[in-house]
Amino acid sequence: MTQAMTKYGSYALPGTQVEKSSVLVPMVAGEQARGIISLSDMEREHAFGDSDVRLLQTLANSMSVALENARLFDETQRLLKETEQRNAELAIINSVQAALAAELNIQGIYDAVGDKIREIFKNRDIGIRVCDPKTGLIHYPYTYENGKRLSLESQPLGQTGFTAHVLRTREALVINENMEQEVAKLGATLVPGSQMERSLIYVPLVAGDQARGLIGLMDMEREHAFSDSDVRLLQTLANSMSVAL
Repeated sequence: MTQAMTKYGSYALPGTQVEKSSVLVPMVAGEQARGIISLSDMEREHAFGDSDVRLLQTLANSMSVALENARLFDETQRLLKETEQRNAELAIINSVQAALAAELNIQGIYDAVGDKIREIFKNRDIGIRVCDPKTGLIHYPYTYENGKRLSLESQPLGQTGFTAHVLRTREALVINENMEQEVAKLGATLVPGSQMERSLIYVPLVAGDQARGLIGLMDMEREHAFSDSDVRLLQTLANSMSVAL
């Protein structure tokens, strides 16, 4: 065994001892070996015969087939779930676009999209913020916090903070943990009359090459409240709203 370990550059795993005899057979799926099954004897050399090797190979082959079938089943289930989710997202997008088609005034668009997003996300807190480039003010045409509609005063757009970051980069901002650290990092401040969230998604409203505002989805109580699919859906809704505006 010592000579064999030297030949193959092998070593004993921490917490284990060197065996006297060993059989290692691969678990093969397609053209790849995905793992091994090993059989060891710590006390005797010549502990395994050819029949032991053949039997272990047969068992490994059976196990490889079972594992590959399980992997394919899991992959199929994942793809089905993704397809169902995409179909649900498409239905949601269609309902939002139908609501937008019925509105021709700007506040009506804010209300239609805001109400639909609250319906989709089970009445989570939401904020729509719009920047007026002429005055440099941020307006808050639609805000819900703790289940209540808020009327917030317009504020000057600063150089720092979450809103400034999203408008500058035109990229989604997702914070699912360590909110205090992110607040300090981006120099964010609370809008008067609002409270600090634990999780948030901010996606920009982009027209041409400019971000004119954002849609924010917030959770005041939980970290890790939003998934990748939530971000994708909110981005798609923001794109629809940007076109309507």
